[in-house]
Amino acid sequence: MAKVSFRTNAELKSIIGKDLITDDNIAVLELVKNSFDAGSKKVDIIFKNVIHGSNLKSYKNSNESKILISDIGKGMSQFDIENKWLNIAYSEKKEKKEEYGRTLAGNKGVGRFSCDRLGKYLTIYTKQKKDLHYKQLSINWIEFERKDDINLNIQDIQFDLIEIDKDDFFTKTNIESFESGTVLEIKSLREEWDYQKILSLKRQLERLINPNQNYSSLKFDIIINASEYINIEKNKPDYEKINGIVKNQIFEKLNFKVTSIQSKISKDGDYLITILKDRGNTIFTLVEKNRFRLLRNIKTHIYYLNTYSKAYFTKQTGIRPIDFGSISLFINGFRIPPYGDYGDDWLGMEIRKGQGRNRYLGTREVIGRIEVKDNDDVSIDDEDGVFKVISSRSGLINNAIYNELAKSTSPFGFFYKTFRRLERFVVEGINWDSTLEKNTIKIEQEILNNVKWDESKERYSEDSLTRNKRIYNVVHNIIDAKKEELIKLTINKNFVSDLIDEQKDKINNDLEFILEELKNKNLKPNQLQDFLSKLTKSQDELNDFEKSIGENDDLKKLKSELENNLTSIKVQKEELEKQLKEAEDIKNAALEKAKQIADELALEKEKNTYLLTSKRTLSEDAKGLIHNVKQTSKKSKQNAQNLYDAFLENTVKRTQALKWLSTIIYNSDKALKISNLITRANFKANSDYQDVNIVKFIEQYLDLYNIMFEDNDIAFSIESTTEAFWKRISILDISLVLDDLISNSFKAKAKNVKIYITEDENLDLKIIFSDDGEGLSSKFENNSDVIFDLGITTTDGSGIGLNYVRNTLSKMKGNISFIGNNKFLKGASFEILISKLYK
Repeated sequence: MAKVSFRTNAELKSIIGKDLITDDNIAVLELVKNSFDAGSKKVDIIFKNVIHGSNLKSYKNSNESKILISDIGKGMSQFDIENKWLNIAYSEKKEKKEEYGRTLAGNKGVGRFSCDRLGKYLTIYTKQKKDLHYKQLSINWIEFERKDDINLNIQDIQFDLIEIDKDDFFTKTNIESFESGTVLEIKSLREEWDYQKILSLKRQLERLINPNQNYSSLKFDIIINASEYINIEKNKPDYEKINGIVKNQIFEKLNFKVTSIQSKISKDGDYLITILKDRGNTIFTLVEKNRFRLLRNIKTHIYYLNTYSKAYFTKQTGIRPIDFGSISLFINGFRIPPYGDYGDDWLGMEIRKGQGRNRYLGTREVIGRIEVKDNDDVSIDDEDGVFKVISSRSGLINNAIYNELAKSTSPFGFFYKTFRRLERFVVEGINWDSTLEKNTIKIEQEILNNVKWDESKERYSEDSLTRNKRIYNVVHNIIDAKKEELIKLTINKNFVSDLIDEQKDKINNDLEFILEELKNKNLKPNQLQDFLSKLTKSQDELNDFEKSIGENDDLKKLKSELENNLTSIKVQKEELEKQLKEAEDIKNAALEKAKQIADELALEKEKNTYLLTSKRTLSEDAKGLIHNVKQTSKKSKQNAQNLYDAFLENTVKRTQALKWLSTIIYNSDKALKISNLITRANFKANSDYQDVNIVKFIEQYLDLYNIMFEDNDIAFSIESTTEAFWKRISILDISLVLDDLISNSFKAKAKNVKIYITEDENLDLKIIFSDDGEGLSSKFENNSDVIFDLGITTTDGSGIGLNYVRNTLSKMKGNISFIGNNKFLKGASFEILISKLYK
């Protein structure tokens, strides 16, 4: 019987090299991890000759481009190169879990073949502290790619391993000498490395190392040097530049801007500790027994991004959250691609969200990380108890420990146990933090384009107090811990005290506003009732709040103050209602008096049959007086109606009511006096004559009209160049002249009446009466004098007013004439001349 064995054909190189690792970024990441494991404080990634003018086919066939990956780690000896680096699948990291205070990142023994993925040729320069010279190993990967050579074994191909001095090293690499370290020079790159491709690498590197992982006192910097692109990146923002130190600050920037949950399983695997935060404030801390048998020394951080947080994320990082990805996985401090990349749903969140979009969170709403460190017990040899990275570096093997981490159905894995608590908090507690503005693109653009934007400009659908009270009321439902697993639950005392302060501030602000409003003397009963309703609602709210959080001295004091104010407002309301009733009684009495006067006028008209006969039987004086009685009565009726309507609509104000009532009384008395004149047996005007300063009388009379008319009716003004003009006249006559002219202005819809008083060259009194109404109709413009004839009307009246005015003025040795429209004000203007004779 013949003995046989496996042979290792040279093509194995491609299988575990460029064909296994299919992503250039992952290939670089693997080599960076090797530098980390070598204890280096930094790694430089240097690009040379990557800008070219060839077409892509020619470039891939042959080019001078290079990537140099240089570290200052422990370096390799000749023994290390021959027995470790060139020993396929061997990795001392499988046994040696930690070195240089770091948990080692790799353990497969094939990461070195990432060099094959990147370029056709590899030269290794390495040195240890004890060595005087550098070791140089050159590999031509093309020699392994003889597809038809069945007899070519991988070990048949040999390489030159030589020593060189530091000067030769510098000449070949242009890198300064070091005590220890390794340089990988990868030449004739298989792919183009343009600006965007290097930027993509930088963003992968930013997420490669967990920013919160502790590595003793050693730091590890990743530095990209692509000097050919320095001019291109000069005017770009920092997050779009490729040269310099690669930093991961994304999660640190989110700590105080988002709702987040953090959960960790203790190093010994006994306890599970969960902390939920909202906008930087801790809501609760929960300690439970760990029911996940295989999980220990593991932590998860999950951040919910509302509309504003997404925009802040984009503004700070230059990456939209959806393009950044979602939940990343870090093993021993290094990220496992492609978990957390854009479009990767390794935890099944999007599948789950499709079953209930308003109940579940998806990859678009959350970002975060899971941090795993290997079990400390290196004796554990259970394949199901250790996270295993797939050789292609595309995630983890789906074993028992992975299932305990990521299981998305009941009983849920560690991630979903934590994630579902955050999910319930977002849905039930903060109601998704929904914003007033529903256009998310508009919000994003406003934040990105406004350099002065800050969090104070955020506008949500509900106020902070309502939101936080609901959080407090549902927090126990969110926790949903099993009694037998619960060890300790702490609700943040500061959150509760802040909530009490918010409740106090809201009620105090309401009280302050209401007490300020109560200083207004023109409040109506319905306004007071609104205040009472608002305070009663606050009282009920306060009672419910006290029931939910328990007794509190501050709340008791606030309740007492609220009750006192309620009592005070009730008393004020009753007093106001009493005052309004008294005003109502006054109004009714005034209306009754106005009705009585109207009835008396009607009776007087019946007694004087001249009102029922032809105008030819009436004297000119009687006709004018009757016309003024009608005008005066109309004014009384209108003001009474205004007062009545205001009371019906409950809009009456004390000052306005008094103004209307005084106008009614004035016009009623005036009408009564005129009616007495009409019915007097010996009707002689001379009996009322007296010496009058007409200028002063007109000024005082217009002041009276300004008081009678509301602000939005007619404004009266006077402009005089003379202080006195005495004449013996009837005050009633001059009053009725002014009344008729003002009545016509009112009918012409005037808002302003102005009177100009001067003395002409004969020292006669000249009065110009002008308004801004509709003016005299065009049909009278060519023969305006006819408007003073009896029966001719310029409005819809009786045609008595202007005829009476002219006749009355003639008794004073005066006259009136129309002088045109738009002469002084834009309406009609009349000129009155009163002779200085007959004083």
